[in-house]
Amino acid sequence: METITHPTLVQLVAAGAVRVVVAVGQPGGWSLLVRYGLAERALAAQRSKQLRVFRKLDTLVLYLQQIGVSRFEVDAASFSAIPRQ
Repeated sequence: METITHPTLVQLVAAGAVRVVVAVGQPGGWSLLVRYGLAERALAAQRSKQLRVFRKLDTLVLYLQQIGVSRFEVDAASFSAIPRQ
């Protein structure tokens, strides 16, 4: 899956271009999937450029609120509190 950076996500939210944000459960936490236009991208960590994983859903909610996203979907089908080894 292709990724999107934090600064790009902030710009897209400010422009009103984001259609859907999905918190996707996975082993050890939550990732973000962003749909805008015809694209679908996962949020990347700033330093590693790998998939950003939020350990707690609360932290993810605070992050989204800070960038101006107040509604999002949750896909908990693959969530596990135990991190992947």
